[in-house]
Amino acid sequence: MNQNIIIDSRTNIPYGSFYIKGLSDIYGKRNVKFSGKPFLELAALSWNIRFIVINRDKEIKVFIHTNDSYEIEPSHYDWCDIYGHVNANFEHYPIDKYPKLKSLVPSFAIRNFNFMETIYFSIKNLLTSIDDIKLIKVYNIQKKIFEQNYYKNIRRHFLNYLKNYLNRVSIETYENKSKVNDNKIFFLSTLWYSDEFNKNDEGVNRRRSNFIEVCKDIKDCDFEGGLLADSSSSKELFISSITNERLTLSYWIQKTKESVLVFNTPAFWDCHGWKLGEYLALGKAIITTPLSNDLPEPLIHGQHVHIIQDSSKETIHKAITYILENSAYRMNLEMNARKYWEEYGTPRKSIELLGIDKLFENLK
Repeated sequence: MNQNIIIDSRTNIPYGSFYIKGLSDIYGKRNVKFSGKPFLELAALSWNIRFIVINRDKEIKVFIHTNDSYEIEPSHYDWCDIYGHVNANFEHYPIDKYPKLKSLVPSFAIRNFNFMETIYFSIKNLLTSIDDIKLIKVYNIQKKIFEQNYYKNIRRHFLNYLKNYLNRVSIETYENKSKVNDNKIFFLSTLWYSDEFNKNDEGVNRRRSNFIEVCKDIKDCDFEGGLLADSSSSKELFISSITNERLTLSYWIQKTKESVLVFNTPAFWDCHGWKLGEYLALGKAIITTPLSNDLPEPLIHGQHVHIIQDSSKETIHKAITYILENSAYRMNLEMNARKYWEEYGTPRKSIELLGIDKLFENLK
């Protein structure tokens, strides 16, 4: 393809890495470049990613919403030609009123760059951002669009690149299969802070804790994991589910591959969360509570996932024992979760689902 891609140089690299991989796979690494100049008059980027696809004299502007909220950012919706969203909610934003909106499978941070590329792009993109700030001063653009820019957050900028290299792994690490241990259940997750707005103690924290407590009570089940808490979370409410063991991502992936099943539930602000995407990539038998937001295609109970309608301990126990006692059913869930991932979830498929090429054809 002869298209060129320009990605905003201020992209938060852990949140943008998934889509950078997809763009590189489709258009070629040499055609994927970073710059801030085409995005100068836009609002702050936060955790999201925006880029422009250029084909000769035509261009398509793309914004991908990767943060927890299902809401649409009006300024970016007006700016872009395609609005990808990992937490699209068509009940709140119906497609007939928001035709640019595209639902995506939740992404997660992956390692794209080797060490030398990490150093190169971290320095290059920081310098590009500084140049853009100078340009703004020259042209006296009066907008608060760099409140969170890397010029004021140099340390955070470099840490984002460094941590993504040191702590994350390639997409292939997820996709490589490993043997399942028939009586092993591994689940390690976050105990989120809770307040009057997110009410996580009543929601995601309670659901995850119930799953852990049930696993611990099942006879002959070898359970490993727990909830990781910090000083801001209600640790005392979930003390029986807390673990202090900090594990590497590579260990988490390997143990999750070995786990006979996994548990998914809407996370912070009832978003899909990274884990849903990771579990699909790993091809796991997924027990899940109902999802709050939409996907490119629904996950079907008994085919892609095992859906439970409530998160009571009794319901969770019934779902776990059913999967443990029906290996053929489990393997079918594993196979179809992976098929769903390959059809809708990979970095390449996520970019293809945006419909960039089709939109170019309509511009002719």
